[in-house]
Amino acid sequence: MVLKVAAFVAVWSLYFIVTEHASAIHNDMAEAYAWGREFRLGYNQHPPFWAWVCGLWFLILPRANWAFAILSMLNAGAGLLGAWALIGRFVDGDRRSAATALLALTPFYSFLAYKYNANSIFLSLWPWTLYAFLGALRSRGFMPSLGFGALMGLSLDSKYYALTLAATCLIAALASSERPRYFRSASPYLSIAAALALWAPHLYWLATSGAPPIRYLERVSGRGFAETAFFAASAVIGAALQQILALGVVAVLRRRDEPALDGENGRLLLILALAPVAFSIVAALALRTKISSNMLIGVFPLSPLVAIVWLRPDPASLRLWALRGVTAISLGALALSPLIAVGKAWYGRDSEDSEPRREAALAATAFWRSVTPAPLAFVAGSFRYDNAAVFYSPEHPSAFVNFDYFGNRWASPQKIAAEGLLTICRKDDAACLAKTAEFATPNARGESIALAHEAYGRTRRPVDFVINAIPPR
Repeated sequence: MVLKVAAFVAVWSLYFIVTEHASAIHNDMAEAYAWGREFRLGYNQHPPFWAWVCGLWFLILPRANWAFAILSMLNAGAGLLGAWALIGRFVDGDRRSAATALLALTPFYSFLAYKYNANSIFLSLWPWTLYAFLGALRSRGFMPSLGFGALMGLSLDSKYYALTLAATCLIAALASSERPRYFRSASPYLSIAAALALWAPHLYWLATSGAPPIRYLERVSGRGFAETAFFAASAVIGAALQQILALGVVAVLRRRDEPALDGENGRLLLILALAPVAFSIVAALALRTKISSNMLIGVFPLSPLVAIVWLRPDPASLRLWALRGVTAISLGALALSPLIAVGKAWYGRDSEDSEPRREAALAATAFWRSVTPAPLAFVAGSFRYDNAAVFYSPEHPSAFVNFDYFGNRWASPQKIAAEGLLTICRKDDAACLAKTAEFATPNARGESIALAHEAYGRTRRPVDFVINAIPPR
């Protein structure tokens, strides 16, 4: 399985290297880089672990789209290996291979895996945490219990959404026949201690920093009940549709003489597979936040196994079909990747395909260097252009998103005054221009410039910018 997953990672890494070569980096990924280079205990929206992974990665590799493609697919590959290990807690042989291959057929581990962010990190963390949980529940050994706690701590250090993972494990433990022995042992308390030890630094930061992620949640949760319910329903329906192809094949290959799981394993399987979706819907309705497929990307590692156990197909035939399907889709996508790259550059409607973010970062850095010999320390600007400048500028500046000290804890009025500020505002972005004026000093210099993204012989619509360099005082 390791070699199969390695091949899967290699093929899809090449696919994204080709198709994303001419596109600007997605804002979520630029944000991951901007946060990761600061190595803080917390950030404006989320806990830090997933950003630290990105920061460590780019201490080794250059800042380029291809490096991000490899990071994203390694994360997806670790998730597939985790799913393989987790599924092995319930079944073996052809059913195990078929369930893992069906999972690789979903777009979560391929087309949707490229956007590395606080959600996609659960592609890898979620299955390995459940794997460790089942080991701790059944053996109550020291290492499985410590491993479960450590992985849960890292999950909580990635996004508070991991509380649904913790709740799922608690419900499963309470429903298990191992419940009396498990809760009378030291295992759950060792896991809790390990998780809290890893989570405690962030909790301390949260308590002493004014809780920026909580403030952010307050701002984004102003949606009405009906809108939240719509997003929740659409996310669940979308996830279900992504399983339809696999379920259809399973139904065709259905075989009644295949033994189902016993009561204990079947109960745990259903809880671990379905409870996260139920918890997510309840939390979204309570907090009035939307659920998207991006948010739920990592919570379905057991869904194909549920289908297999329920429909009981011929596992050997299903495994063969699923592996052929993964191979055909992966190699087909790779063969088409040059055409997809050109199509994105010429006709793509996503802002990453049309906006001159890389061009703006390089032009703004050149303007800064023409104004002052001081190194570029901070950059702010219009939405997406601020984080993109952090990623693409050869000066390696820090982000000052929304000109907000509270949301960018590494910035302060003293640092901005002492080290200066570069702003990149779209000419029609009145808010950005007004904020720039508040920071302007007598020796500030501005420049208006029109830039267009060009790739594969196609020049997209120009964008007018106002660039301001505010040198150190």
